[in-house]
Amino acid sequence: MRRRTPDVSLSSLYLGKDSAWRRRIGDSGRYVMAVVGVSDESRDEGYGAGLLDHRIPLERRRLEALEAFADPGTCSVIEHCGIRAGWRCLELGSGAGSVARWLAARCAPGQVVATDIDIRLLPQNVPNLSPLRHNVVHDDFPLASFDLVHARALLEHLPEREEVLARMIDWTVPGGWVHVDGVIIIQPPDPHQNAYHRCINALINLTTDSMQADFRWATALPGLLTHLGLEGISLHCTPGLVGPGRNADALLRLTLEQTGPAMAREGLITQQDLTACTDLLDTCGFTDLAFLLLSASGRRKGSAC
Repeated sequence: MRRRTPDVSLSSLYLGKDSAWRRRIGDSGRYVMAVVGVSDESRDEGYGAGLLDHRIPLERRRLEALEAFADPGTCSVIEHCGIRAGWRCLELGSGAGSVARWLAARCAPGQVVATDIDIRLLPQNVPNLSPLRHNVVHDDFPLASFDLVHARALLEHLPEREEVLARMIDWTVPGGWVHVDGVIIIQPPDPHQNAYHRCINALINLTTDSMQADFRWATALPGLLTHLGLEGISLHCTPGLVGPGRNADALLRLTLEQTGPAMAREGLITQQDLTACTDLLDTCGFTDLAFLLLSASGRRKGSAC
């Protein structure tokens, strides 16, 4: 697999104003990441089999629902890592950018690089946050460049997930932290019990077969991080409940609304089941466990400079 790394130390991103990685925006004095050294593979990517494309109007709302569900757990674990002013942070697959924005506020005057294959939804007006179009499978960063490397709801979508996880560690300074949030879709005990269970089962089949994703893979994170040599492994779980007023209800509803037509086309579910599932989610007193956010972090061996 060919990977590309810019021919410049990433330290110049933070320390120098004449680096090829920077460009000045008007007279504001702000310097942000210039999109250079990004492979051609980054430009057209079948992420989520096209069902999670950022150009889909509903996708922003779905990502914002994911943020509402997952941000409390994500930010709590990163706080536990000891994030402080001056840190250099990398967030991979930043989506709509809530964590990147939070990192920028917490580490200022440190810098945050927020990557995605499509950066149209990322904040563009945060002085110490640099959006970068970047394909984590094909594009690289210089070694030992960041105090924190974070990814959420990303690696489970990539067949190369374990290789990417190893490279995330390579990009982290000795003494720095790697933090991964994985989303697990809970398999119903009886996939045919009711319309909700049938829809969840159809969603699992769609993500596995058409999207080539693995929404059980996150359970392997503690062992993988240990095997890759990280220390101080910690684990935090956030249950995603659905039903009126529950913390992951909006995420499931928007996910089914966005993927439902594809599931129906592939014969995984009927439109009647999708409608009945929505009715069930609206029922007062209904609740179920749809997701689990598994947050795993570890520290790279060595001392931070």
